[in-house]
Amino acid sequence: MMRTIPRDAVGSLLAKVSDLLIIPRYQNLRDKDIDTKSSATDFVTIADREAEAWLTPRLQSIVNCPVIGEEAVAIDPDLRSLAGDGVVWTIDPVDGTANFVKGNERFCVMVAFAVDGVPQQSWIWLPLERSLYYAIAGSGAEKVHNGSASRLCAVASSPTFSSLVGGGNVKGLEGEQKDLIQQRLRTLPGRRFTGSAGVQASMLASGSDDYMAHGRCTPWDHAPVDLLCREAGCHAAMVATGAPYHTSNNGPFMITANQAIWNHLADTLWAGFAELAV
Repeated sequence: MMRTIPRDAVGSLLAKVSDLLIIPRYQNLRDKDIDTKSSATDFVTIADREAEAWLTPRLQSIVNCPVIGEEAVAIDPDLRSLAGDGVVWTIDPVDGTANFVKGNERFCVMVAFAVDGVPQQSWIWLPLERSLYYAIAGSGAEKVHNGSASRLCAVASSPTFSSLVGGGNVKGLEGEQKDLIQQRLRTLPGRRFTGSAGVQASMLASGSDDYMAHGRCTPWDHAPVDLLCREAGCHAAMVATGAPYHTSNNGPFMITANQAIWNHLADTLWAGFAELAV
């Protein structure tokens, strides 16, 4: 049986890497510190690259296994194929990089530990808030701030489906699928663009948001987000099948404060998606 990794063994690393390599660059990036990857809006910064490089060997010193980092996969896409088998770490060194580049405060650092594709532990560090959002499979989720831990419990922030608050994006979708879901997202009255899966997960787990809908999932974004939210009481599943998240998954994924909201959005926001996907 895989041992439980102490919360603070990883939490302290996230705080330290933020203080060393991320916060000093916040609102202080130079042009040469910013690059792009798959598109003109897919940013990567010196903070992303250096933070992941700093974290990788230190996580492996805790459990020596493959590390599926966002920036490492950008260089070697084949690395992602390791995410679904055996024991792995995932790293998103700066989740919300576009926000970080703009000097917006909505960014975080995320790490997850997964076994055979199933997230087992999750750490999401919000550097400016100096809060750790942490979850362990089967044991709940908590927020740790100033050394004090409080239990997280997701509750619907909105009394009716017509006043739901949340966010979503269509990254990964193409053609007719993309156009359809984008149009529907724009009609949701409480939609807001957070620009960071981890920050939005902290809001869902804390009860201030009702949903998160993404056109694709990745190990570094969604392993920590999935576990944190589920352990706080949210309902999370793959859109096309309703199956639980797995680190090898690529398709659309949705988390909601409860299953009733998930079912409602599956029938409205995602109506017809399964037929389009065939």
